[in-house]
Amino acid sequence: MAAVKVLLAVDFSDYSGDSAGVAGELARCLGAELVALNVLHQRTVDELKFIQATTELVQSDQAVAQRTASRRERLETLLHQQGLEAKVLVGVGVPWEVILDTAEREQVAYIVMGTKGRGDFARTLLGSNADKVYRHSPVTVVSVRGDQHRGHLARVRGAGA
Repeated sequence: MAAVKVLLAVDFSDYSGDSAGVAGELARCLGAELVALNVLHQRTVDELKFIQATTELVQSDQAVAQRTASRRERLETLLHQQGLEAKVLVGVGVPWEVILDTAEREQVAYIVMGTKGRGDFARTLLGSNADKVYRHSPVTVVSVRGDQHRGHLARVRGAGA
C-alpha cells in the first residue's frame, strides 16, 4: 500500500507559516509524508522573457533558475522554522494548475493551502488560485486562514501532550 501524502502549497504570504503548521500536524496525525510546493508564476517567466528580448542585461533562463533556487531555499527555511521535514518542490507555471498536477503526480490524499479570503468582487477581477484548486481538486483541500488555525493548532497540540 502506498504511503499517504499531504501536499503543502505555499505562496510565502502571511498564511504560509500557518499553512505549514496545519499541514505538518495533519501529516503527523496521519503518519503521512509531507510534500511542500511553491510555484513561480508563469506570468513572471513571461515577463523575464520579454525583458530579455529588449535588453542583453537579463538572461531569462538564468533568472528563472535563480528565482527557483531562492524559492527552494525560502521553502526549506519555512519548513525548518516549523520543525518539519518534507520533500521540497518548486514548480513553474500557472499556480493552481501546477498544484493540481503535483497532487496527481505525487498521489497526495490532501492539499493544504492558505487563502487570502478575497471577496467575490476581487475573485471575479483577479481570479483565485485557491478557489480553482478547491473547485477542481479530486482530493480534500484544507483551507488555512491564519488566526483561526493558530488557536486550533494550539488546542490540538495541547490535547495531544
